[in-house]
Amino acid sequence: MKNVYGYIRISDKKQEEGVSLQEQKRILKEYAKSNNLKIIHFYEEKKTAAKRGRPLFNEMMKNLIEKKANGVVIHKIDRGSRNLHDWADIGDLIDNNISVFFAHENLNLSERGGRLSADIQAVMASDYVRNLRQEAIKGLYGRLKQGLYPWAAPIGYLNNGKGEVKTICPIQGKLVKQLFKLYTTADYNVRTLSEEMQKRGLVNTKGGRVCKNGITKILKNPFYIGIMKVKGQTFEGNHKPLVTTQIFKKTQLIIKERQNTKGLKHNYLFRRLLRCEECKYVMSGEKQKGTVYYRCQTKGCPTKSIREDTIEHYVKNMLKTISLRKEELESLFEIISKQKEHEFAIEQKRLQSLEFQKNSLVSKEKKLLDTYLENLIERDEFEQRKSDLLIKIHELDENINEVKAGNDGILSKIKDFLELSNEPLKLYNSAVLEEKREMLKNITSNLTAKGKGVVFSMLSPYYELANRDILLKCPHLRDTSRTMTSQIIYTDKNTSGIQPKPLNKEQTEQFFNILLGNISTLNVHNHTQNNAISKDHPSSQ
Repeated sequence: MKNVYGYIRISDKKQEEGVSLQEQKRILKEYAKSNNLKIIHFYEEKKTAAKRGRPLFNEMMKNLIEKKANGVVIHKIDRGSRNLHDWADIGDLIDNNISVFFAHENLNLSERGGRLSADIQAVMASDYVRNLRQEAIKGLYGRLKQGLYPWAAPIGYLNNGKGEVKTICPIQGKLVKQLFKLYTTADYNVRTLSEEMQKRGLVNTKGGRVCKNGITKILKNPFYIGIMKVKGQTFEGNHKPLVTTQIFKKTQLIIKERQNTKGLKHNYLFRRLLRCEECKYVMSGEKQKGTVYYRCQTKGCPTKSIREDTIEHYVKNMLKTISLRKEELESLFEIISKQKEHEFAIEQKRLQSLEFQKNSLVSKEKKLLDTYLENLIERDEFEQRKSDLLIKIHELDENINEVKAGNDGILSKIKDFLELSNEPLKLYNSAVLEEKREMLKNITSNLTAKGKGVVFSMLSPYYELANRDILLKCPHLRDTSRTMTSQIIYTDKNTSGIQPKPLNKEQTEQFFNILLGNISTLNVHNHTQNNAISKDHPSSQ
């Protein structure tokens, strides 16, 4: 009587709780009894046979090679192996006169015909798994394309069964919203946020504390704004977003800043933002004796260097030019109150503008796909650009829904914009580095150094705001206000008192109409640079 091992394998929890394990063991015992074999130990593996690296299978193989048993009894060929690497190891046992028995197939592997039959069945088992995997992947991506997330719901959402849309958890969902809001205050890092959210009741899928990595995954996951990212591919989800696109984008800016601070040797404020006015190349930053300088690296260029604190001094002066006085704000708010009865017509224009912008982005997405299919761009670039477009489309969808629900309020948007224009410098001073950079990108289309001075190419409506006293004296300029950008030039550091002259009543009404004409840029900034006007700011004269 030979001493042999019994090898039993189950793939999942259902088989473990069902009859598969006991049934396999019963069949092996009966086979051993009828073939004069003694099973001295059962190896009960709870792993798939499609992949290598099963610990109990490897342990059993090691013991068999060391002759601790005369052989092994396995229920079926696909229970022993569904990958050809492990099947080759089983073949090595047979070649070394170690007995291998399959109770179901009842093959004599010492004979050529039995070995050939077993090899064929092993290849078929491997092909079956390969096909099963491909079909499973096809099914998963099919659901993703339908806007369904085929895996367990992220924290803050509920599972509703196979093929159903994830819904927001009324308790955990609110806590996830708080998590994003707290992180954007910049008062928390992921460690302190993990501790704070544990106190508030946020738990992971197992009911425990959400660790630092878990917090980071939540903050980076676009699922919370309705977008699903899987293995570098981006899909639009049917589930309801948990946070706004605006908050999510701000979160990514803060994450990026903190990562840049760790990963970069120097993370300067105007990194990749400042160009040389002469040669148009990006100026690089370097620190000397505690002071940051930006230098043009082009050989022979007359532009030498400029200090970072000098540039920031000019930035703050530029922000003062888009600051409204108290009396100007009061006059504009008074106009807003009178315009309430006309708001519906204004809202309809706003809706048309938003829908036009969305349709334009959808067209860009289709063209992007065509470009990728024609092999004109790489897969990574395609996915990144697609993701950026989807985020912008979602942001427009949020604005469209606000307008349709009556929560948008064109006049409210103007009011919010004016309130921000009350103290833009205060907003800048309280911002984190990456928010300052984003603020500059939204206000200016270009930032260049000219000698020891700085040139700001302003975007609409900030250009109109900075030059409101000049524009309103030149009627022929008003009709072009929607698309124009121009330059404000600072060449003298002693410009702390710069601010446009106060508007009179007539000019205030004209300026309000300019803002109405630029309503789409109050939320979605127009970064298209035009040269309809090119006029130096009075401060440079």
